[in-house]
Amino acid sequence: MKNRFRNDEKEIKMKPMFNKIFLFFLLCAFSFKLKAQQNENAKPWVFWYWVKGAVSKPGITADLEAMKANNIAGAYLMSIQGPDKTPVYSPPAVQLTPEWWKLVEFAMNEARRLELKLGMHVSDGFALAGGPWITPELSMQKVVWSKFLVNNSTTKIILPKPEYKENYYKDIA
Repeated sequence: MKNRFRNDEKEIKMKPMFNKIFLFFLLCAFSFKLKAQQNENAKPWVFWYWVKGAVSKPGITADLEAMKANNIAGAYLMSIQGPDKTPVYSPPAVQLTPEWWKLVEFAMNEARRLELKLGMHVSDGFALAGGPWITPELSMQKVVWSKFLVNNSTTKIILPKPEYKENYYKDIA
């Protein structure tokens, strides 16, 4: 009987010790999870579109601060589509103009201030990959076609030209 009592006594003493050890490992597990979240290389990047020249310094700062607040590591800046005849934002930042480059420089400085990474992506054909020196025949192309109903005859026909842009059209077939 004495031995049995001793075992019961050890069991009673072991339960609080087991609980302490379990709690210690549980806390360690949570702290490891938190440290894993802080790895800069694991944070996401986003595509940051500057659409139709609707860009301003306050907008750049607001966007980048929101990225930082949401644990974004960096952004790929993509300027797409030039401003419409009626711009979305006035004055629009037309791609590759001195004003646009000043905004790009401002964005780079703001990203540095916030410890964000910023890359640039040449996108959307004429918006960045071209310029006034790129003539329509050297720019991005669109294949167009026309329809013409033909009956069983040997008459020669000339197809009407389909709609095209920039006063450029070339038959390819």
